[in-house]
Amino acid sequence: MTVGMRAKTQITKEGHMIRPPSGNARNAGFTLIEVLVALLILLVGLLGVAGTQLLSLQQVNNANLRSQINNHAVEVVELIRANDGQALAAATQDAWESGLVRDVPSAVTNIVVNANTATVTITWNEREYGQSDAAKTFTLAARIDQ
Repeated sequence: MTVGMRAKTQITKEGHMIRPPSGNARNAGFTLIEVLVALLILLVGLLGVAGTQLLSLQQVNNANLRSQINNHAVEVVELIRANDGQALAAATQDAWESGLVRDVPSAVTNIVVNANTATVTITWNEREYGQSDAAKTFTLAARIDQ
């Protein structure tokens, strides 16, 4: 082929025309910069997904703690009802508190029994987004008489 002449078009057996390559190699494939930009965009997206996963795990853990706090509060109210509405004996209350602290190590309790009501207040620390620990309080006021 000489300079200035066009490449000849070839015809296949089936009668299709085949064009020769255009000779412009710059348009074939991706450049390294394009690949790096695509990887950077992918990385930012994956970091967002990882951050969302971490937040989700923290919230699941907090929901588990709140569920355990609720169950323990209901349990102590039922113990008070079984004790004919009277305050619990020290050994019973200590056993209940040790079970609570086993499940929620930072829990602090306050139990008040009046004539017909028992008020159970439990305070604990949980992790929140952007904070290391946040104090939370759960209060259950229940009627003792059935």
